[in-house]
This record gives sequence, structure tokens and C-alpha cells, in this order.
Amino acid sequence: MATRLPPRFVRIGVSGTITGVGLGLAALLIAQLFAGFATPLGLFFGGVFPLALATAVAAAGLLIWRCGLTAEQSVHVGFWWAIGTGVSTVTGFALVIFEASGGVTLADPEIIVVGNSASGGLGGLIVGWYDARRLALAAERERERQQLADEREKLALINRIVRHDIGNDLQVIAGTADALERYVDDDGAEPLERLQRTTSEAIDITERLRTFVSALEDDEADLRPIALQQVLTTQVENLRDRYPAATVSLSEPVPDVAVQADELLATVLHNLLSNAVTHNDSDDPRVIVTVETDPGIVTIRVADDGPGIPDPQRGSLFERGELGPDSNGSGIGLYIVDQLIERYDGSISVEDSDIGGTAFEIELPRPAGD
Repeated sequence: MATRLPPRFVRIGVSGTITGVGLGLAALLIAQLFAGFATPLGLFFGGVFPLALATAVAAAGLLIWRCGLTAEQSVHVGFWWAIGTGVSTVTGFALVIFEASGGVTLADPEIIVVGNSASGGLGGLIVGWYDARRLALAAERERERQQLADEREKLALINRIVRHDIGNDLQVIAGTADALERYVDDDGAEPLERLQRTTSEAIDITERLRTFVSALEDDEADLRPIALQQVLTTQVENLRDRYPAATVSLSEPVPDVAVQADELLATVLHNLLSNAVTHNDSDDPRVIVTVETDPGIVTIRVADDGPGIPDPQRGSLFERGELGPDSNGSGIGLYIVDQLIERYDGSISVEDSDIGGTAFEIELPRPAGD
């Protein structure tokens, strides 16, 4: 039912035809009203009720013009209206012929045909409207599919930039910094060490970002049982190495359980642990990590004694580009965390910690049979 005509012209054509037929049917019924009916019941069912149906058809035609349907949707509505009107009109003539052949006249033949046409047309319009809605939903899904394809192309471009351009440049910086060690005296040792550490962290971040982008390019998450104890312990030890002044407490022993996730679980824990320290304005930040297990669920809680996060900001904290209070970051860390946890069918929440700062609590599903 595709058409090359402009949507406006198609709408006007379909709308004008339906409205014109509806008005014509209404005019015939009004003439019957003036002719009179023998009983009040006949007046209602033979005049008022069919007239209301015909008027509804005419009004529906006007709505088609006003509601901004596409050309294809308008044609579909018109098609079903024509089917409903045609079938009902033929049925009306069949009833008239049946009456005539039996010698019985229950109602005026004109009222039977006109009333059937109006009711059938209105039914066809209802079916056509739902058919048009179906087309609209299909078009919306197609737009979303195309948008998703465009986003994937952008992700692929970002992936190439991160992997080849930025990653290679960082490797050069790291290699150059290592080569400078033999030429730097004691006064420059600390700045050089800071450069090496920062470069190493940047390389780690780009690698995690590359992995994250690659994961988003997949249609389905490749989830599997991940041993939480090893991943969490490693990330806590890395945090202690990067921030010697911080006190990082980990509940011992960490339960030897698995969660349904992938290799990017380390990125989730890395971001939450790093945020607990980097956004803390204390000289000796304190972080407490606890793990609780329940049937089917593992809960990981990362609490700090930092400045906290105001309640109004918590609702948008996981949106892309959203920065926390006094944050100098990119605003992408917690967005990645939220996306990955959603990927794992888990959940994350923010609340006040027992030690005066903020606590992030994530719940992750355990593998079946764990």
C-alpha cells in the first residue's frame, strides 16, 4: 500500500472521501427523520442511532486529516474503511432482498442499507486506526534499530581511537618515562614516579574503556560465573598500592562465591573503589568494603568517610556526563558502572554510610546452582 504522493495530499484525499461519504449517509438519514417514523423505537433504531454512526464516520474522516498520519497510514485507514463500508453495504442489500423475497418488510430498505454502511464504515475505521498504530510502532522500532546501528558505528570509531591512537601514545609516554629514570636525580624522582603512575592508570582506563565499548557492541551479554573473591581482593590491593595514605578495610574472609557477570566486573569495582578515595578531601581517606550473600544474590557495599552526596544529586548520579560534587572527572565512570550492572541484571543504590560519607551498594545475581 505504499504511495509516492505527499502525505498531506493522501490524508486530504482519504479524509475527504470518508467525510463526504459520512455526510452523505447522514443527509439520507436526516431525510428519513423528516419523513417520520411510526413508533419511538423505530425513530431511535431507524433514525437517531444510524445518524449518530454516520456522523461519527464523518467526524473520523476529519480527524484523519488533523492527526498527521503518514501517507501509508492514511491509506491503511482508508482501505479498512472501504472494506468495512463495502461489506456492510452488500450485507444491507442482501437483507433488503431477503425481506423482499419473503414478502416481509421490517424496516425501510434505504434505512437498512444506509445504517449498515455507516456501522460497517465505523468498524472499518476502528480496525484501520489500530492498523495505522501498528505501522507507527513498526516505524518507531525501525528508527530505534537504525539509531542503534549508528551508535554502534560511533562506538566502533571510539574503540579504534582508544585502541590505536590514544593507547599507542600512552605506551610511548610510559616507555619514555621509564627510560628517563637513569637521568633523573633525587629531586625529580617523585614527579617522575607520579608521571609513571598516572600514565599506567591512563593505560588501564583506556583498556577498560576499550573492553567496555567492545562489550556494548555485542547484542547479548556473554555472562558467566565470575569468582568474586579473587576480583574484589585484587581491586582492593590495587587501591591500597595507588593510595598508600588511604585506609581500605575489606571484610574477611571474602565469601568464596561466584556472581553472574563478565571480565568487566573488575571495572565496576575499580570505579567504585577509586571514587571512594579520589572524591574524599581527607588526608587519610577511609573505605570499608563488605560482602553479604543471600540465596541468589550477592551484595557488595563500598562505604567511605568523604563529604557525601546530597540527596537531590543522587537521582541523576548515574546519567552519562553527570558529575558528583566537586568532581574533576569526566562523569562517565558511574555511568559505565550503572550500564554494566544493568547488563548483569543487578542493581545499584546510593545512601549515607555509617562512617559519615557515601555508601554504594550493588546487588549481583549468583549463577544458577551456585
